[in-house]
Amino acid sequence: MSFFDGVNARTLEDAPDGFKSFAIGENEAYIDDATESLAKGSGRPMMTVTFKRDDGAEIKHYIADNDWKLQNMKQLYSAFGIPFSSTDVADWRHRRGIVVCKEDVYEGKTYPKVSYLKPLPGGGRQRQPGCSAGSGKPSQGTNRDSQPWRNERPDDEFKDDVPF
Repeated sequence: MSFFDGVNARTLEDAPDGFKSFAIGENEAYIDDATESLAKGSGRPMMTVTFKRDDGAEIKHYIADNDWKLQNMKQLYSAFGIPFSSTDVADWRHRRGIVVCKEDVYEGKTYPKVSYLKPLPGGGRQRQPGCSAGSGKPSQGTNRDSQPWRNERPDDEFKDDVPF
């Protein structure tokens, strides 16, 4: 038996293209996984959220335990319709939202990096991966406005007190 058994021009042509990447800009995606771990450098707790697109592209988003933790977590919860009381990451899986990526450079190579998260347009309807747009069911825990990205408490709305 050889490593090259089954490898020929036809099988290589028919093989899938392989690696897919998130695009710079907006990407409709769903939460595939979320895990808690320790940051390599500081040893502080962090969360790694893995987002996937329907075509199989995958990107990781890291939320560190620092001054921006609550802001970043609120953005994740709001964008993906996660109830603010939910800490069970298993319930987050397959929730959909928009992952906005910017271009980043590391060691001379350009790659997409999660910049921020936002809810789906049109009321934030959730659908399962692989379903056509609009065919999925609304996520559980939607609120009074049928917008899962809003907190269920009316007093948690953004209030702008800047005078201009």
